[in-house]
Amino acid sequence: MPRATDIPDIQFAYREFPCKTHAMGAKGCGEAGTVGALPALMSAVADAIGIEHLDMPATPERVWRALRDK
Repeated sequence: MPRATDIPDIQFAYREFPCKTHAMGAKGCGEAGTVGALPALMSAVADAIGIEHLDMPATPERVWRALRDK
């Protein structure tokens, strides 16, 4: 069973680009940047298992069943 220590380190950079038309630099996009995170994660798990689709959440039991039924 994969563990957190089996996952490679992820490096990222944060670059801020304030809005030029708002006094506070706010853009008002809310949580739009997080919308694609869960589908991307589920697609990565499904790809790793070698299946087309896996329902959320990717619990250990669901992953094991998907591996068994593959």
